[in-house]
Amino acid sequence: MADILSQEEVDLLLNAVSEGGVEAGISEEGHGAQRSDRDASAYDFRRPERVSKEQLKGLQSLFENFARELGIMMPPFLRTVVRVDLVSIDQLTYDEFILSVSRPTALSVLNMNPLEGNAVIELNPPLVFPIVDRILGGKGMPLGEPRELTEIENRIVHRIVLMILEGLRRSWEALITFDIKVETQESDPLMVQIVAGSEMTILVGYEIHVGEAVGSMNMCIPLMVLNPVLDQITQQTRYMRRLSPEIAAMTRLLICRAIGKAKTTVDGVLGHTTMTLDEVIKLRIGDIIQLDSSVTEPINVEVGGIARMKAQPGKRGEQSAIQISSLTKDA
Repeated sequence: MADILSQEEVDLLLNAVSEGGVEAGISEEGHGAQRSDRDASAYDFRRPERVSKEQLKGLQSLFENFARELGIMMPPFLRTVVRVDLVSIDQLTYDEFILSVSRPTALSVLNMNPLEGNAVIELNPPLVFPIVDRILGGKGMPLGEPRELTEIENRIVHRIVLMILEGLRRSWEALITFDIKVETQESDPLMVQIVAGSEMTILVGYEIHVGEAVGSMNMCIPLMVLNPVLDQITQQTRYMRRLSPEIAAMTRLLICRAIGKAKTTVDGVLGHTTMTLDEVIKLRIGDIIQLDSSVTEPINVEVGGIARMKAQPGKRGEQSAIQISSLTKDA
């Protein structure tokens, strides 16, 4: 039990303070100094933020790679220009995600093997119907009013989602080898319950331009699914940030040396001509084909199918050869 000071002891202490013998507020200043050494941040217990800034940076890098992969894979498949932009990465509860999704929409539940748990990909109607229209031979026109997908449209969307998952696998392969599968497809978000509503999730939003149409794709991954790889993401981010200029220069040099050893096709193109199929069929041994070039003009030298140099044709010994005379402007 604490001692109680008498009035005489209190007076002595007050006199000592007024004369400078005792520093006032030592205890408070001490505690204040301890608090100042630590960074204070706001924390909402109703919405716990459990992903650090470093982890978010690592996730952003991975999901940007994912966007680039989709930007490469989708144009040949849809036969049009496709641009994929990463718009946001947010932390929110699963209930907040479900309530933000429009109805009807195209939801795919994913098995995130080898990670334990499921994730959800949502393709909204302004994106889905132009894609389906293009695959079925149309111009990629959006619908005036959203509706549920038919059975045929659901199969087309399933194929699109498989292509998207292939892009995800490629973009994450340096960190983890995914074997993701589509478990179910739904149109009503209230029918999809992969975790408890209060569980925190990572919501990744993309804006996708398909020709003239613009829509969005959202990927919702519960935090408990990502937890096993979050530390690896942080380590990967730290390694990339700590790369010194000397190591970066050496790495660049090694890459250039490796590329320098790669083999490529070099063609000296004497000229071109245009013929009908009937003329080609009638060609016989000894026929002469006139090219669109002159024997006095330098010929193009193509590297990998791209004109890079000009050269003069000739011979070296018994073999045909070309002598490089200049580089093209693009080389």
